[in-house]
Amino acid sequence: MTHRKAVLLAATAATMLPTMTLAQEARGSAAGDAETTSVETGIEEIVVTARKIEESLSDAPIAVSALSERRITALGLNSIDDFAKQATGISFSQAFGRSTDRPVIRGQSNVLAGVQFGVETGAAYFVDGIYYQGDIQGFDPESIARVEIIKGPQSALYGRNTYAGAINYVTKDPTDELSVSARATVAEHNEYQAAGSVSGPIGERIGFRAGARYYSYGGEYENQLTGRKVGDEETKSAYLTLVAEPTDTLKVRVRGSYQQDDDGPLAIFLTGAENNNCRPGFRSLAFRTGNPLTQPSLYGVSNNNNQYYCGAIRSQPNNVRLNTDAQAVNTFGVRDGTAFDGIENKQYLFSGIVDWDIGGSGWVVSSLTGYRDNTNLFGTDSDHSEAFFFLFPSPANATSEPAFANTNRDETQDFSQEFRVASPADARIRGLAGVYYFKQEFQTVDLTFANPRAGEALGSVNSAFSTIEDRAVFGLLAADLTDRLTVTGEIRYAVEDKTVIDKVGTTAANVFCAGEQGRVGTFGVGVTGTIACQPKGTWKGWDPRVTVDFKLSDDVLLYGVYAEGRKPGGFNGTGGLTALALTGENLIRYEEEQAKGGEFGAKWDAIDGTLRMAVSIFYNKLDAVQLTRSLPPSVPGQATTSVAVNTGNARNQGIEIEAQAAPADGLDFTLGVSYVDAKFTSGCDFDFFVLNSGGLQPNFSTANPTAAGLPLCDISGKRLPLGSKYIVNGSATWERPLGTGDLRFTSNANFSYEDKKYVQTDNLAYVPSAFLLNARIGIRTDRFSLVAFGRNLTDEDGAPLATRWFDYRYGNALRNLPAPGANGLRTQPFNGAPAVIDTGAPRAFFAPLRKSRTFGIEGTIKF
Repeated sequence: MTHRKAVLLAATAATMLPTMTLAQEARGSAAGDAETTSVETGIEEIVVTARKIEESLSDAPIAVSALSERRITALGLNSIDDFAKQATGISFSQAFGRSTDRPVIRGQSNVLAGVQFGVETGAAYFVDGIYYQGDIQGFDPESIARVEIIKGPQSALYGRNTYAGAINYVTKDPTDELSVSARATVAEHNEYQAAGSVSGPIGERIGFRAGARYYSYGGEYENQLTGRKVGDEETKSAYLTLVAEPTDTLKVRVRGSYQQDDDGPLAIFLTGAENNNCRPGFRSLAFRTGNPLTQPSLYGVSNNNNQYYCGAIRSQPNNVRLNTDAQAVNTFGVRDGTAFDGIENKQYLFSGIVDWDIGGSGWVVSSLTGYRDNTNLFGTDSDHSEAFFFLFPSPANATSEPAFANTNRDETQDFSQEFRVASPADARIRGLAGVYYFKQEFQTVDLTFANPRAGEALGSVNSAFSTIEDRAVFGLLAADLTDRLTVTGEIRYAVEDKTVIDKVGTTAANVFCAGEQGRVGTFGVGVTGTIACQPKGTWKGWDPRVTVDFKLSDDVLLYGVYAEGRKPGGFNGTGGLTALALTGENLIRYEEEQAKGGEFGAKWDAIDGTLRMAVSIFYNKLDAVQLTRSLPPSVPGQATTSVAVNTGNARNQGIEIEAQAAPADGLDFTLGVSYVDAKFTSGCDFDFFVLNSGGLQPNFSTANPTAAGLPLCDISGKRLPLGSKYIVNGSATWERPLGTGDLRFTSNANFSYEDKKYVQTDNLAYVPSAFLLNARIGIRTDRFSLVAFGRNLTDEDGAPLATRWFDYRYGNALRNLPAPGANGLRTQPFNGAPAVIDTGAPRAFFAPLRKSRTFGIEGTIKF
C-alpha cells in the first residue's frame, strides 16, 4: 500500500476595508516609501494591511503580529519557521522537512491536516493578499517587505480556510531610483546562501524589481543504513515585479516568480514499539511475531505488553535508519528501498493586480488575479526503519516498492480571480462589494522503480484526481459613528464544490468517485466490477464579522470583534469505502469545521512613545472538529487506514501580549507572550478506545451517544494536539556609532520558547518544550554589513513535532491469544455484539531532528 501525500493547503487573508486596494498594499514595500519609517533609533512605525487598509499597527483593531523588512534583516530570519518564532499565538513545526506545512494559530489544529487526503489546516497563506495554496518554507526572504500573521477567524470578506487565521507575505515593490543589493551567507554544515536584487524606474511611469536566490544546506545527521547525510536542502528561485501607472488614476502591478527545491531524504527517526511504556493490551509486541509470508521477524519475540508510549519523545540523532537504496531482498525477488527519496518541488507563481480610481472620484474598481503551477515529488521510507514489508511479494513484481514506501508525484494548478468596487475612503459611511472565484486541479500518481520520476499513469493503482471550485460574494459597510467610534460589518456567502476520483486497487471497491464521471473510464482500466460515481460534494454558508473600535485617546485604542469562520469539508476517498465495508458506517465525506467567537483588545503607546503594548483576549467555540478515525485492517497484519470524521467539539481561549520598548538611542527590546487553552468539549477517538480497553476494537458508532463503550474513547477535556499552551519570544538589539562616520557596531539576540506539544488527541505522548536562542554581532553602515551569527545557541535538540505511526520490525501476526473470558478479554457486548481484538500493528512514533547549534558569517551590500 502506498500512503499518498496530498497537501491541499488553502489560504485567505484578513478582513478588508474599502480604503485600501491590493496594489496599494503591495506598494508599501520599496526602500524609502511608506512601508515603514526606517528610523535607526526608537520604535519602528510599521504600516500594516491586515484589514486591507494602510494603517499603523497601533491603530489596527485586529490581533496581528507584524515583522518588517528591517526586523527580518536585523534578526536574520529566513523562513516561516523563523517568522513564527517571533510572533505570538502561532506554532509552526517542520514535521516533514520543507513539505506539508501545518501552521497552528491559537491552538486550532488537526492531526490529519496535510497528511490525510484533502484535509486542510485552517490557517492560510497569502502572497500580496492573493490566496497562496502550497508550502511556503522555501520562499525568498530577501523579497519580503513584511510578514503579517493575523489571528482569529478571517473568513468574512476574503475566503476559504481562514477559520484560525491568515499569514500574509507582502513583497517588495520597485524603488524610485536605481538600486542594487546583495546578501551572502556561509555557515556550518555546508550552508551557503547568495541573494541579490536590482530595482529602479523604467521611464517615468514604470518601475521594476528583479531578484534571485540560491540556498543550500548539506545536512548534519547520518543515515545509519547508508552512511550518507540526510536532511539536506537546496533552493533556486527568481522573481520579477513590474509596476505601471499609465495615468494618475490607474495602477497595474504584475509579479512572476519561479522556485525549485531539491531536498534529500528526511532526517527522521523512529521511537519503536519496544519503548512503549503504558496502556497494556493486545495491540502490543507481546502478541505479535514474525510472519513468514512477508519477512522473518527482525527482532524476535518481545514480552512488552504495552500498547503505547506515554511521556516525552526524546530525539535520537543516531537512530536514522531509512531504506533509501533499492536492492533485491529475500527469496521473493522484491526490492527494499524507495524509488524516490526526499523532496523535489518546481513552482511558477503569477499575480496581477489592477486598481482604477474612476475619474478620480474615489470610487475604486480592483481586479486581483493569481495563478500557481506546482509539481512536487515526494518520497520516504515511511516505516522509518530498517524493516521491509510486502503485502503481495512474488517474482512478478520484482521492480515494485515495499508496502510502506511513500513515493508520489503531485501536480497542482490554482487560479483565482476577484473583482470588487469600493466607495470613497474618506466618507463617514463606506462600503465595498465584490465577487471571488477559485479553481484548483490536483492529481497524484505513484512513483515506482519502473517510473521513479514521471510516475505511473493517471488512472493506475495509487493515483487520484481532484478539484476544488470556490465561488463567493462579499460585502462590507463601515460607519464612523463619532470621530472616535467606528462600527464595521462584513459578510461573505461562499459555495464550494469538490470532486475526486481515487484508485488504490484493481476492484471497483478500491476506486472512489464523486463528481468525476468523465474520468471513470480512465480509472476503470484493469478494474473488475462497475465503478459507481456519486455526485460532487457541495458546501455553502454565510460568514459574518463585526468590529467595533474606539479611540480612547490618540495613544489608546480599544476594540471588540465577533467573527465566524469555517475549515473546508471533503471526501475520505477510498478510506470512506473501506469504512463502509468494514463497519457499515457512512464515512464517505466529512463536513466543515466551524469557529464562532471573538476577542477584546487594547493597544497603546506610553512613556513618550518609547513603549508600545498590545493585549488581546479571545474565545472561540469550535464545532464539528475534524478528528482522526482509524479503521481496523480487513486482513490481520495489514496497515490501518485513517479517515477524517466530525466526532468532536472544542473551544479555544487565551490571551496574547506584545510589547516593544526603545528606552535609549540604539537600544530596542521586544517581548511576546501567549497563553492558549484549546480543549475538546466532546469527542470520541477510536485509538483511545483501543488503548483503554486493552486492545479491543470498538463495535459501535461513535455518533451514538448511548453506546456502552463511549467512556473508553471520550476525549473531553483533552488538549488539541500539535499546538503549545505557552509561547514566549523576544529580542534585544543594541547599536552604537564607531567614530564620526556612519559605521556602527550592531548586535542583537532573539529567543523563543514553546511549551510541549501533544502528538494526538489522547494527550499521552508529546514532544518536550523547546528554548532556542540566536545572536548576531558585527558592523554596518548604510551600504554594507558584516556580522557573525549563531543559531540555536542552547543546542536545543527536542524534536519539533512527532507523528503516531506503526512498527513492523517485530512482525505482525497475532500469537498467544487468550481463550474467551481469560486474561481480561472482554466478551460482554458494547453495542449488541462481542468485542473483537484489534489486529493493527503495534504503535510507534516518528519525529524529525532539529537543526543543531550553528555558527556562520553574513555580509550584505547595497548601492
